[in-house]
Amino acid sequence: MIVLGTVLPHPPILLPQIAQGREVHVQATLNAYDAVAKRLQELNVQRALLISTHGIVTLNRFHTLRANLSGDFERFGHPGLTFEHDTDQQLVDAIVEAAQSADAPLTPTPLWEQSDHSVGVPITLLDDALPDQITIISISFRPPADHYQLGRAIGEALSTIDEPTTVIASGDAVHRLNEDSPKGPHPRGEEVQQQYETALANWDHESLVAIDESLRRDVDESVISPTLILMGALNHVDARPHILCSEHPWGVGYVTALVEIVRESS
Repeated sequence: MIVLGTVLPHPPILLPQIAQGREVHVQATLNAYDAVAKRLQELNVQRALLISTHGIVTLNRFHTLRANLSGDFERFGHPGLTFEHDTDQQLVDAIVEAAQSADAPLTPTPLWEQSDHSVGVPITLLDDALPDQITIISISFRPPADHYQLGRAIGEALSTIDEPTTVIASGDAVHRLNEDSPKGPHPRGEEVQQQYETALANWDHESLVAIDESLRRDVDESVISPTLILMGALNHVDARPHILCSEHPWGVGYVTALVEIVRESS
């Protein structure tokens, strides 16, 4: 059963080995990560699904990792900084079966992107708060509504799992918020950032689906698709989102949120 959802940003600069002191500029995000880790431990989470934006991302299909995870931060100049995690094969099977029943194109694969920091950063920062095994799925370039529908299928699968389970949407928001952005500002960057945060706070997947896809590409965001999968997965429960932190050093939006699940008292 799903007991918690969360949205986590994944800039490698959150890691002190890479930031080398610059992490002081994202201290609020690091504090929010600590709050998420604490909540995972309080709920005794034993199963975890992590939604990746930088793994295997293709035009027409979603993917889930069948083998154990192993990667590094060589792309960011730190080949010795590595991450690894065992894969929850039972959860993979359940999700693949549910996706097939829903006619959602989800493919299990033994290979994954070695430098997937959308997985590596959350795994590194959450550390022992995560269960011993996790499951990873990727977004795709399919329409936004397809991400939500895949999430609904995943939610059905997770509802049959007895152990406390979390769904983690890993993604950075708009990368072109202001002049500090490495890619420069976009005149509608702030607008899309606010649309995202409002939709997340209101738990309004339709507003996210409605955001123009070409505009999303122009402002360079990577959080809407994983959030739509998260929203679909929590479609069958009473989800209460709470944004813990929103900050944008270096012109990039980092949003950290907890989505609590309200259950009827017996």
